[in-house]
Amino acid sequence: MLFNLRGALDSIFVKALLGVLIAAFAIWGIGPGMLAGSTRTVAKVGDTEVPTQQFANAVQRRATQLQAQFGGQMNTQEIIRLMNLDYQVLNQMVTDAAIEENLREMGFRATEAQLAENLRTFEAFQAPDGSFSVDMMERALQSAGFSKSELYADLRRSISREQLLNSMANNDLLPRTMAEQLYVWQAERRRASMINISASDIADVAEASEEELQSYYEASKASYMTPERRSYRYVMLTPAQFTDKVEITEDDIAAAFETRRDEYEQPELRNLLQVSFPTEDEAQNFLEQVQGGADFVEAGAAATDFTADEINLGETGKADLAVSLDQNTADAIFALEEGATSQPIEGLAGWNVFKVTSVTPGVSTTLDEVRVELETALREELAVDLMFDFLPELEDAIAEDGALTPVATKLNIDLATVTDIDAQGKGPSGEQIVTQQNEYIVMQDAFRREMGVDAQVTDLDPQDNTKGIYLVELTDVQEPAERAYEEVASQVRTAWETEERQRRAGEIAEMAKTRLQAGEDAEVVAEELGGTSFDAKNVSRTAEGNSGLSQNIRRLIFELAVGSADAERAADGNGYVVVRVDAAMPGEPSSSPDAVDALYAQLVEQTQTEIFEQYQSYLLDKYEPEIKTNIVQQLFRSDVDQ
Repeated sequence: MLFNLRGALDSIFVKALLGVLIAAFAIWGIGPGMLAGSTRTVAKVGDTEVPTQQFANAVQRRATQLQAQFGGQMNTQEIIRLMNLDYQVLNQMVTDAAIEENLREMGFRATEAQLAENLRTFEAFQAPDGSFSVDMMERALQSAGFSKSELYADLRRSISREQLLNSMANNDLLPRTMAEQLYVWQAERRRASMINISASDIADVAEASEEELQSYYEASKASYMTPERRSYRYVMLTPAQFTDKVEITEDDIAAAFETRRDEYEQPELRNLLQVSFPTEDEAQNFLEQVQGGADFVEAGAAATDFTADEINLGETGKADLAVSLDQNTADAIFALEEGATSQPIEGLAGWNVFKVTSVTPGVSTTLDEVRVELETALREELAVDLMFDFLPELEDAIAEDGALTPVATKLNIDLATVTDIDAQGKGPSGEQIVTQQNEYIVMQDAFRREMGVDAQVTDLDPQDNTKGIYLVELTDVQEPAERAYEEVASQVRTAWETEERQRRAGEIAEMAKTRLQAGEDAEVVAEELGGTSFDAKNVSRTAEGNSGLSQNIRRLIFELAVGSADAERAADGNGYVVVRVDAAMPGEPSSSPDAVDALYAQLVEQTQTEIFEQYQSYLLDKYEPEIKTNIVQQLFRSDVDQ
């Protein structure tokens, strides 16, 4: 709770507490919850209890947070069950209780002085002068939904755990030489000669005989199966289907115009400069300098404490100016011409001189000018309402009749039929049947369904139910079937030739590999064998920037010994890449002390994390937590068992 509270109130004061380690201590919130009967604890670790109320609140609070993240698509109970959130939270709280029990046994505890010191770090608890304020704390806690007792308890636990972590932290946990040795390996660079043998460039491929193609087909029949095809019916409702039924009166258009008047009427704006002075004489002297040719901003900055940015007020309207200053000042400024400077004007804080650097005329649009735009927008908005009004009737009809055909007939709505399409929306002849986005959404659903499943109302867009709905009903599924050789003969020949070119590329790659291994020049070998040579001069273990090396080739470069050669299939499957490693340059720790320091810190943190995980496992074995799963069932899953 403490860390959630800090994040909710003032995340800048959240202490790292050894980064990843302390994150394991967080307790997920305390909020409104529910209890099962009068049972006080849901788990017990040694003498440390996990209160049922705190557990229930933590689960509900976390579920509410996730519900907001998911856009409200599921209720909290669905989230709890789908994600096993109750047991996730319980496991964390049990682990937390085991640590607390161990802290108690070892005598780690927070003093009142430490508690007070930590409370003062919350900026949300501070008065404007920076001092700690009890009133500010209580208001902040009330806003966040926490009590002082909950805050104090979690803060004490946090301080105790920090003491524990500090006692576990050991700067000599690992020798720095380990990081140096790892850096030598990580930062190593290599230089390699490479030859690309492209299979598609190989022309001398013998023509296959009919017997060879037949055998090839028999060995790879599964590659030439017909695609699964499906047929289905569907009903789709979108707001566009209801626009013709919308009735809009002149009063509706006028009301919409009034509601959106701010969009159609822009007030006159003036870009202003302002300088303020304590007395009228000082303001008058400044005005005379400006009238004498002095630059308004430069003279104002020289005569006052105002900076150039503070002198420039930017664009403002008359109404806003009357609020920020006063009506008389606004009237005077808006009476000035562009480029004019005002006389000194008395304000609440002294005497002001203004300059109008530019004027943006106001824009006024009449109702007739935007009538078509307004009517279109209104029609679209009201069509959504009509669609939603129609949905209960549709849902009642589908519940009564089950199938879509009688529903469409009864309600006089269009029933679309799609026959024998594959998962790409193509018909038996290869023509594209499904072309529209909404149709594609329905098709995807149809290919996920099983025969006999009743149609149900589904949103076209789960994130925006105003876009419309559909119901789809699967009518036929044609399973993939073998195709006769005669149907796919040309495809078989193409596949055989592609595979043969790849085989030939492999043979050429083996020849290139042997010659590179013997020390021949890669460019000469490539020219004689029909490949393309290139050098990789500064290869790192991991891709950097716009590196063109695929991961399998990079891995090969670092697997080979210097002077050795080998080949890997090209990443795009078109041929092979032959590699010879020409040199290896190990990383130099002395030249990159900052990188070694960062690596050392990472190793220490990872080691501490592993130690802490083992520590937690040890505690759970030592204390053997007592968990009352029946309470969890009563709290969050009782209706599942009914």
